[in-house]
Amino acid sequence: MARLDDALIHQNYGTIDHVVNTTDPRWFDRFYFNMQALDGSLAITQGIGVYPNQQVMDGFGMISTPDFQVNVRGSRELVNGNRDEMDIGPIHAEILEPMKRWRFCLDENEYGVSYDFNYIANFQATEPVRLISDVEGRRVWDWTHFAHVGRVEGWAKIDGKKIALAQDTHYAVRDRSWGVRPGIAVVEDMSAWFKQANWGTGHNWCCVQAETFYFWYFQSQDDDGTGRFFDGQLRWSDKLGGKQEKIAKVVRKIDYTGDKHFVNALVEVHLESGKVLNVNMRRRDTSILLRGGNYGGLNGIIHGMKQGPLVVSGERWEPSDPRKNPVTKGLIEHVVEVTCDGECGSGIFELSFGT
Repeated sequence: MARLDDALIHQNYGTIDHVVNTTDPRWFDRFYFNMQALDGSLAITQGIGVYPNQQVMDGFGMISTPDFQVNVRGSRELVNGNRDEMDIGPIHAEILEPMKRWRFCLDENEYGVSYDFNYIANFQATEPVRLISDVEGRRVWDWTHFAHVGRVEGWAKIDGKKIALAQDTHYAVRDRSWGVRPGIAVVEDMSAWFKQANWGTGHNWCCVQAETFYFWYFQSQDDDGTGRFFDGQLRWSDKLGGKQEKIAKVVRKIDYTGDKHFVNALVEVHLESGKVLNVNMRRRDTSILLRGGNYGGLNGIIHGMKQGPLVVSGERWEPSDPRKNPVTKGLIEHVVEVTCDGECGSGIFELSFGT
């Protein structure tokens, strides 16, 4: 990858050294970021995407605690096509050093939350993976992405109380992606495509780090958990050579409460090399309700939709638990404590359309 592959300026399904012409309104280039406090008290999630064929940039900043979640969303028109200016009202992001350090900010706003902190990578980024799916001659899914992990330092403020964020107590994951996928810019019924593509009815995305490795995987699945599409990558620490390995499969034992609230996952991670890691992921006290960032749509708005020169919106969900507040139901990311062969870590275990 080139260093510019970290910037939101892709014009092709692959890396920055290739160019392609497309008028598809769903074309996007975006980042997703999540920070987790190791004591389970706090998570901060931010994302920004650009949609060049829509001339739109949108994004969100969300603060989640065990009891509530505050969402701030923004959308604006692209100005002179300047996709590198990642500023949408109070939401800001800046690449300080490509593939190593980013800055994330949420200015003071009417919703009572703000933050300013730096992300510092502690592993190499995984090499990009391209996911493609065609149905009846239509390319409905074609996007490239890579994952990365690190720590953060800075501060967050909630209802006037300032919280220090330190590298030894606040871990982070991020995902960079670009291309086309369902649910962007155009509202359409994709149920027939999901059925024809044998994609299943939901998915499980995971990105976690331990002391000597981190990995991500994406498993689409049926309601009963039967796996369909799968891909995943693992990166070892530089001390162990920094090698990236493909994950051949995962075998998951997921525990829920009686009302289907996620509690724990024991995951066998089978590498193509033959090595198997037994990774336990125990839910901490905080989950992230991604509908607050417009995943799956909210109030008739989806990612990439034209809203005007500048629109900022948001709300506070209290309680945020979807069992008590149905509006929050959708894609849910659970902050998890990670253990494997004596190592400890943190990360995200995401489940779609459930609790």
